[in-house]
Amino acid sequence: MFLLKKVIGFLLMPLPLSLIFLGLGVLIVLLLKRRLLARLCFALGLCILLLTGNRAASGLLCVSLERRYVPAPVAFIADNSRLRACAFVAVLGSGHGNADDLSASQQLSSSGRARLVEGLRLAILLPDTRLIVSGPRSSADRQTHARVLADAAVELGFPRGRILEIDTARDTAEETVALARLVGGERVALVTSAYHMPRAMRLAKHAGLAAVPCPSDYLERDTPNVSGAGWLSWDAESLANSTRAWREYIGLAWTTLTGKSGG
Repeated sequence: MFLLKKVIGFLLMPLPLSLIFLGLGVLIVLLLKRRLLARLCFALGLCILLLTGNRAASGLLCVSLERRYVPAPVAFIADNSRLRACAFVAVLGSGHGNADDLSASQQLSSSGRARLVEGLRLAILLPDTRLIVSGPRSSADRQTHARVLADAAVELGFPRGRILEIDTARDTAEETVALARLVGGERVALVTSAYHMPRAMRLAKHAGLAAVPCPSDYLERDTPNVSGAGWLSWDAESLANSTRAWREYIGLAWTTLTGKSGG
């Protein structure tokens, strides 16, 4: 089921989905001679690419997720009662490479580094907390993602004695369950990418985790240009950002369908 979910999720991403429609259009023309249906498939494929690759549309998709939770304060963090009550800071997993000549911090994906930096910022400002890092080992990895995150934190000067690792959870649903078991009823500052935070908080609530949202790794740091040049600009970065947002909306729909919406 886990593998099937990943495969279906991949096929529903903008680029594979648009290619599927374009490929269907070609097959329908060649095999069935149904030109009207083929045109519909071509149009759907092109529309998906044009929409998700557009700078303004991509920005709106990302902002609709990233602005649901406010970031942790930059100053006077100790005066924030919800954060001050946290016993743990948890950084959800992302991804990493396996280059022997790179430090652990450089092996992390851009999302992984951004999440870890925010987690370390909070853990340093809240000296009574412990840092939890999460992520399993894939078939291509030499060590778990949790260990790479922990090693990167130590490289940046954080004491290893304050770090806990969760190295078996394969996705966000399993991470939140594992966190709830590890911390019991203690409050946790939950760090993940801002676009991923709505789904993470839903799953945290379903798992019974007392989580304080601390979004990081923003894709849209400025208000998207929704008029003029923004609608006339297409690039690969916009397609990549739209894909991340698209994945989250599918994930949110899945949590609703499987009864994990936290309601």
